[in-house]
Amino acid sequence: MRTTTRTRWAALLSAGALSFSLVACAGGDAGDDAADEGTTAPAAGTEDASADTAAPTGGSDDAQTSAPAAAGGDGEHAEGEEVPVEEFLAMLRSPGEEVMSTYELQMVVTTGSQTMEMAGEVDLGGEQPALDAELTMPGLGATRMIVVDGSAFVSMPGVTEEGTFVEVPQDQLAETGAGLEDIDISSTWDAWDEGAGRVVFVGTEDVDGTDLRRYEVVVDTDAALDASGQTGPDAAEASAMMGEEITYDVWVDEEDLLRRISFATAGSVTEMTVDRWGEEMDIEAPAEEDVQPMPTGTSGG
Repeated sequence: MRTTTRTRWAALLSAGALSFSLVACAGGDAGDDAADEGTTAPAAGTEDASADTAAPTGGSDDAQTSAPAAAGGDGEHAEGEEVPVEEFLAMLRSPGEEVMSTYELQMVVTTGSQTMEMAGEVDLGGEQPALDAELTMPGLGATRMIVVDGSAFVSMPGVTEEGTFVEVPQDQLAETGAGLEDIDISSTWDAWDEGAGRVVFVGTEDVDGTDLRRYEVVVDTDAALDASGQTGPDAAEASAMMGEEITYDVWVDEEDLLRRISFATAGSVTEMTVDRWGEEMDIEAPAEEDVQPMPTGTSGG
């Protein structure tokens, strides 16, 4: 198969944007572009998908569930007890905008035998969101994407020389839907304001040596899509793919900061780990000499 260079990195950007929007229960057509490239974009799910099948990487399968920790205002909730949605969302927002404006994340999306991985730093403290992430996708290999000051730079095997980048034109960045509007994890809470129908406190678990509180969040797909601004045929298609509900597993630390989130959809498991909340991130555009002209012609895909 042969494909244009533009199509290859357009698929990359679309998949990167899709990774964030999936967490906010916003599907859309970005995955179609990636799928056209022979990559495996995360499939969207079924209403009976269970987060029990989506234990996050690094978590302990035999982690012991115990009484809830006193921190975070959940000492009063017993294991298996339903938590009011508004109370749960207020807890997630409680660390404040300044703390939640920077973080490091890792994401793994597994579909059958294929895996897409993303690891990077995010800074929302400036006028425009900034991202420096490495992605590994079937058919595209290990790729680095930097988004800063409204510009996107991509370094991709087979497209750029090692250590160099191409700058993605603004119009083509918009075409891919990769403007990273969904990069703010806290925007998920806005969708859950409308879409979350039930929150259950599962208990506390020792995850990699840290006691985290685990919650199960059941979200109505249509309501969450609507709250995320997804409307029209694209929203209807996404809803049909995802099913009526999605169940998320959410792990929160003693400071009420989201540390892990996972969910399963038809044939696909998404797992995300968040760390270094509130720390300074040094995200910069590549040096001018490391930005090469946009390649033309075709490249093997």
